[in-house]
Amino acid sequence: MKINGIIKCLISFDFAVLTGSGLITPIFAIFITNRIIGGTAIVVGFASTIYLAFFSITRLASAYIVDRSLSERNKILLSILGTILVGLSYLLYIMARFPWHIYSLQALNGIGTALRYSPFMSLFTRYIDKGQESLEWGMAAVSTSMGQALTAAISGILIEEYGFNIVFSMAGIIIIMSSFIPITIYGRLFK
Repeated sequence: MKINGIIKCLISFDFAVLTGSGLITPIFAIFITNRIIGGTAIVVGFASTIYLAFFSITRLASAYIVDRSLSERNKILLSILGTILVGLSYLLYIMARFPWHIYSLQALNGIGTALRYSPFMSLFTRYIDKGQESLEWGMAAVSTSMGQALTAAISGILIEEYGFNIVFSMAGIIIIMSSFIPITIYGRLFK
């Protein structure tokens, strides 16, 4: 089984981003109820709704643009931009104090995630090895799930020992650093 370099790069990219996000997912509701003034289960619910609404709308709009008018280079750049927005949103959670801060950051995170995924999915679909589609999509899913599983366990330990700020900082830095991974695709596509 030989996997081409572009697919390996995309799997690594997804692994890094979702591993960073895995630090936040299991503790996000606790963060809101413990650290946000007026943070309740209602705020948690609305925060999830806002994320999903902004993700969904932006995902459809960006997918349309990706399919109709973006070059391969611009797809990579859009995915990098989206990744940076996600990482930035996690770093900004450190300063969040009120529900409207959370809602704004959830909107930013949803937009960033959508901008990252539309070109990512397009590139992955285009460069997937024929006859190995299920295997390569499976490898992508398993690697990201394993990364999230590892960081989910670690996030609880880190919060108990060091607090929320270190976890949000680590997630943001990991995700922003992962935005450099797609740059390696340039060399493979444009030799």
